[in-house]
Amino acid sequence: MSPYEESYLLIGAGCFGASTALHLKRIYPAAKVTLVDRTPFPCPTAAAHDLNKIVRAEYEDPLYLKLALEALKIWNCDPIFKPWFHRTGLVFASDAIRGDAVISNYESLIGHSPTMMLAPEDIKSRFGGIFRDADWTGVSKCTWSPQAGWADAEQALQSVIQAAVELGVKYISTTVSAVSFDKHGVCQGVQTHTGERLTADHTILCTGAYTAQLLADSAPQWKELQLDGRMVAAAACMGIFKVPKDQMPKFEEAPVIVFPESAYPGESIPAGPAGLVKCTHELSFTNKIYHKRSRQWISVPPRRKSQMTWSQDIPQGLKYEVMKVRDMIYGGWLENLEPVSYRMCWDAVTPNQDFIICEHPYSKSLYIAGGGSFHGWKFLPNIGQYVVKMLHGKLDEKEKKRWGWNRSNTGGACQMYNPVRDLKDIEMYDGSCTIAIKGTYISIL
Repeated sequence: MSPYEESYLLIGAGCFGASTALHLKRIYPAAKVTLVDRTPFPCPTAAAHDLNKIVRAEYEDPLYLKLALEALKIWNCDPIFKPWFHRTGLVFASDAIRGDAVISNYESLIGHSPTMMLAPEDIKSRFGGIFRDADWTGVSKCTWSPQAGWADAEQALQSVIQAAVELGVKYISTTVSAVSFDKHGVCQGVQTHTGERLTADHTILCTGAYTAQLLADSAPQWKELQLDGRMVAAAACMGIFKVPKDQMPKFEEAPVIVFPESAYPGESIPAGPAGLVKCTHELSFTNKIYHKRSRQWISVPPRRKSQMTWSQDIPQGLKYEVMKVRDMIYGGWLENLEPVSYRMCWDAVTPNQDFIICEHPYSKSLYIAGGGSFHGWKFLPNIGQYVVKMLHGKLDEKEKKRWGWNRSNTGGACQMYNPVRDLKDIEMYDGSCTIAIKGTYISIL
């Protein structure tokens, strides 16, 4: 059957699923494309659903710099994306080694680098003085990118899915409980929590942090089907802070800033028109449970929706860490930045932060597209093109090697986001003592 007439079932309407749905319909208008997620779009618990996200092309890895430049071009010109992109620039506060690698990649790819290296002292005097009180411990050089910025995440995701639906993509709001297979292990589609079966010629799991549990629930005794650590559910904690009106003028020239070298590695997206500034603590964590039926330990997102969306329902220790990031970046010059809400953003992280975009080697017609590893969202405009290429065997050899099921995990696209702790071990701070959380968020299947 021609790919123009085939059917495609996309499970998960986050960055990978939404982008793939749009590009499938653009490339194969007659194809039957169905996009499934738990709620009407955009799903609020998806990693791609957020207040805002960073958009930048500064990578030490040449492959991702190339992809990010492609995405950045679309952010700047495509009417689906352009309204949501804010070109504020970005400061990457780190060292000369990182900055030199980025500049070298730019020069190799496009012949020149739009970024420049600046000393911390220079950064203090720029941008209206917004970082004058920042804690620059461990920072020797900063990379300044004037072409980077941030995007309104929820609106951008909404815009992509709406555009896909207008092109003919069918959106279904339901919870998928299992992947379906025939007696030969060929994927037939999925089963929903109501018992309904959804079938297609191609089933693509864009299920992010839920992928390990979905495969374990679907065929617990089928060892080769399992992720086996190839993608791990992990979360980073974010906080939104309200900026008083009298402090808003200080943000007029403020860029995005990333501080990976700190005792509290973090980043901040400056206040937009709503007067909200977001700070993220980059030290991510897992939520491991023992899955009895498949006899394996896996990490899963918490069951409570309030722990995946903006709320106050997170450990006090995580709130403390986010406030430390706020203080590290903005110091005392900004006054009364009061926390409004917090979020544990759950994503799927691979060992070297490379995506997984491939057919499952042990189940024909089943595909995996994910592993955003906390840096994948910026590729919302173009990552779907590469998933479509994968579906029809058109990825180049380098892409197939980097994004395959069995691949080397050397190197790293964005190593600062690898999880190094578990949610049950994060401490609660009450101002006078610390109390370790003992399994509060762990559920045993």
